[in-house]
Amino acid sequence: MMIEQHMQATQPPSSTSRSAAAAGSGPSLASRLWPWVPGLLLTALIGTQLWVLSSVLDDPSFATEQDYYRKAVSWDAHMEQTRRSRALGWHARARVENPEPGQARLEVELVDAQGRGISGAQLNAVAFANTRAAQPRELGLGEAAPGRYRAELGRARPGLWEVRLEATRGDDRYETKLRFEVFQAGGPE
Repeated sequence: MMIEQHMQATQPPSSTSRSAAAAGSGPSLASRLWPWVPGLLLTALIGTQLWVLSSVLDDPSFATEQDYYRKAVSWDAHMEQTRRSRALGWHARARVENPEPGQARLEVELVDAQGRGISGAQLNAVAFANTRAAQPRELGLGEAAPGRYRAELGRARPGLWEVRLEATRGDDRYETKLRFEVFQAGGPE
């Protein structure tokens, strides 16, 4: 009997007595936080995806072609207009003047097949910097001299620009795309 009491006194407590002691102190910190980990990971994932989506949608350098489906459906009509524009023999050249820092003026020279300026035409254009294609500017160009038409671009970002030009005079209609470089004030002319 004495040996049994001594053995009980020197043996470590059993696992049942340890779990009973632990149950009295409550669940551990790790066991309380673990159920929240998947939720936190999912929230972080969704938050990251929303941030990326918003930065992509607000990017002014990204643009899709406006009315692209209508343009695709009417491709044959577009090609016919291109043939008629070529048959007119008209040509357009664009350049930009920087009359003062931060301001730009678009000048388009419109000439016939013999190089004579075309007067009395109505010119409309859509201009945009290639790096900001999502921010097109619609312009109505006024005749400044025979065959020379101008419009204010305002603050024009330096770099390559595209102008989609439409010129009409009577029944004649000419369409073309022009590219030109905008330099910082004081840059190459």
